[in-house]
Amino acid sequence: MNEPGEALRHEVMDLLRRSSSADEAERRAAITGLGTVAGRQLPASVEHDTIASTLVHAARDTSPRVRIRAIRGLGALPASRSASVVMAAVTDDDYAVREAAIRTLISLDADNAAAALVSVARDHTDPVRCSALTGLRAAHTVDDSILRTLVHGLADPNASVQGAAMATLRALASRSPRMTEVVVDLARRGLTDPSPQRREISIELLRQLGEPGHRERCLAALDDPEPAVRQRAERTLER
Repeated sequence: MNEPGEALRHEVMDLLRRSSSADEAERRAAITGLGTVAGRQLPASVEHDTIASTLVHAARDTSPRVRIRAIRGLGALPASRSASVVMAAVTDDDYAVREAAIRTLISLDADNAAAALVSVARDHTDPVRCSALTGLRAAHTVDDSILRTLVHGLADPNASVQGAAMATLRALASRSPRMTEVVVDLARRGLTDPSPQRREISIELLRQLGEPGHRERCLAALDDPEPAVRQRAERTLER
């Protein structure tokens, strides 16, 4: 009769062997299996450290799909062992990998994840900033650093980054009447901000929030010195 956990040990050994296969589909299946095993209560006969190190290594695999499975699996490990690896994946070149990393990071340690995303939101790469700003909508506590980061995103020269910041502010505004007041106040102040990007998008943000006085704001913006702001106001008035 096999000892308790012997079958699982053999399963893990097989998954570890397959995790280094030259075939991407084989590696992906193996890493998925190891990620599932990592979330169980494992007997002493199973090599916990080897599973963890294999998942860490797979988080740098050449295949984005393998990296995604590895990052999800790392979410089953203690944050002390996996958070730094998952954090590094937040700046991955692949959008889906970044999204998986952000979700996993928040599940591991929501408070520290928010602080990390605030930092990443200043990344030099536009898509990475977008992902970080989008990830902030899952923050459990919205502090001043998060709000400052989102306001900074509204003034970003990249339209997609601006849109991500605006979408997150809208999501936060829906949490409570108090948060709605905070976001509306930020948007109102944005109408007179030195940044033309922020002035322009604040018109749209207030419209999407349903704040009264939209036509009057657009008419006032027709006198803005920045053509992009005037054009936004003109387009909105034509709707």
